[in-house]
Amino acid sequence: MVTFPIPDGLAAAYKGSGHALAAVKDGVLCDLLYLRDLLPDFEPELAEYAIKDRRLAPSIAHLSSLGDVSIGMASGWEFTEL
Repeated sequence: MVTFPIPDGLAAAYKGSGHALAAVKDGVLCDLLYLRDLLPDFEPELAEYAIKDRRLAPSIAHLSSLGDVSIGMASGWEFTEL
């Protein structure tokens, strides 16, 4: 597992513990989007399958424009890839 600190510039995006999608470029977290905000029916126990949900396409496109897209867990001001 790879862990990235959540930079001060993403303080407004950080909402505590939760599954999220992130953009990472050159080892730095560029953006963070929580799955519970993107998918109203999100089920945490199925998080690894959520990445295939069509409704995420616009969010994934946005994150892809910033860097490599990862799914993982935000907690304690860190993002850990699943």
